[in-house]
Amino acid sequence: MSVPTTRYVHRPRRGIPPGYLFVAPAVILIVLMAVYPTFRVLYLSLTDTTRLTGDLSFVGFRNYLELFRDPIFRKVVGHTLSFSLSSSLGHIVLGLLLALAMNARLNRRFVNLCRAVILLPWAVSPIVVAMIAQLWAYPLTSPIAMTLQALGWAGEFSPLGRPATAMWSLIVINVWQFTPFFMLMILAGLQTMNPELHEAAQVDGASPLQRLRYLTLPHIRDILLTLSLFDLVTTAAYFDLIWVTTQGGPVRSTEVLATFTYRIGFLSMDWHRAATVGVILLVVCVLLAAGVVAIMERGRE
Repeated sequence: MSVPTTRYVHRPRRGIPPGYLFVAPAVILIVLMAVYPTFRVLYLSLTDTTRLTGDLSFVGFRNYLELFRDPIFRKVVGHTLSFSLSSSLGHIVLGLLLALAMNARLNRRFVNLCRAVILLPWAVSPIVVAMIAQLWAYPLTSPIAMTLQALGWAGEFSPLGRPATAMWSLIVINVWQFTPFFMLMILAGLQTMNPELHEAAQVDGASPLQRLRYLTLPHIRDILLTLSLFDLVTTAAYFDLIWVTTQGGPVRSTEVLATFTYRIGFLSMDWHRAATVGVILLVVCVLLAAGVVAIMERGRE
């Protein structure tokens, strides 16, 4: 008579996979620093504080409707788009031109020296750049103003103090500071290109502009679009330079959504209206990013 044997089947322990434990700190940080504040701001934009009791009351889209009726807000949106698009265009175009120059077959010592000098503005803090810009734009301390006066110019050099030139001055300063970063990224893409392609095209009689159009630009197309996506979003929410130099002035000529939100939230203490502007700024950034992504997808078809 055979004795039945008991077979033991190994079953893995039920528990949290180790991968989840490694990812958990990053997920918790993202939830606390990004997800929760986003929903909190969205909630504040749909509510208002009752003046008598101080309680929150749901008002729906009333804050948005009041904001869109405000002519100052419409002007601020225009300033934001103008600053973002102009700065991004300057970053990409000048960054491409400088990258092409740094990638040319020039003396290596000269190229390395130029690269170090060009990268200096990017290494400086935006606050320091803003303070330097104030000194250069102030009529009594500006070397440009002193030079113009020495040449006999009777006008006053104050680009940040005039509504007609303040925004363009900020765009120039922003382009000057951050173009080195885009030059570095584009240069890295150019250096991955096989130089034999250009040599073969040159032998076939292609001009420099033809080689740039049909070889170089297609090769770095994704890099340019990715940089454009990054730049449009960051410049649309840019705050440091504008607030330190002009604080949105003069006469709100440089007021953008980021400074407008700060002014309403921290100076006027109107958190619900500030949250509404913040949500609209988020929508503007998403729309700009979606436009660039659509262009990238269309080019891959």
